[in-house]
Amino acid sequence: MSGTVKEVKSKEELDGVVKTGAPTILHFWASWCDASKHMDQVFSHLSTDFPLSHFLRVEAEEQPEISVAYSVAAVPYFVFFKDGKVVYTLEGADPSGLANKVSKIAGLIKPGEPAAPASLGMAAGPAVLETVQELAKENGSFQAEPVHPGISSSLKFRLQELVKSNSVMLFMKGVPEAPRCGFSQKVVDILKDEGVKFGSFDILSDDEVREGLKKFSNWPTFPQLYCNGELLGGCDIAVAMHESGELKE
Repeated sequence: MSGTVKEVKSKEELDGVVKTGAPTILHFWASWCDASKHMDQVFSHLSTDFPLSHFLRVEAEEQPEISVAYSVAAVPYFVFFKDGKVVYTLEGADPSGLANKVSKIAGLIKPGEPAAPASLGMAAGPAVLETVQELAKENGSFQAEPVHPGISSSLKFRLQELVKSNSVMLFMKGVPEAPRCGFSQKVVDILKDEGVKFGSFDILSDDEVREGLKKFSNWPTFPQLYCNGELLGGCDIAVAMHESGELKE
């Protein structure tokens, strides 16, 4: 191994590397996530300091089979393998935590002992560390960013814009004037009864939006009701909120 980071293109490729039993670190990232980009610099530097370990990258939203297999819900996210098994995971932009766990599976420190600061400095370099730390200080980028495996960046942007296009947004079958399923009809009736102004989108008119929303909000059925870009739920939730008086609020 030459101490470089390799992009993984399939689950079969990943499984083949893991089965060798060699220390392997897998970085799930996203091109739109600043924390991912900066942690990738740390990851790359670590790969040169630990050349006998495999350092692999997966673009989380472009490789849904791999992301789902390892329950990736946010990036940056790291999975650490040794002897063919997962031994650690790490979520968020934590350069010290990353260096510590890499050192552990590479066999340089004992479990429970922290990685020496000098080791982390050697791996990442002060400029990279300072960038990551400043990023976290300024905008909370130590927090992991949610990802949606199987959704392209362009579709994700479109869905984000759609769910925020009205304060209250209903994704339904048909249109408010002519719903094409009983559940959609019921939610429309409830919103009208409450006097709530809402926008709507006919999911039967766009397969990409229909299938994308299921993954985007982790909600497999329709209608879907949103408020200020956040999913409230489906028909049952709308009925319950209507009966409790929460919906008008």
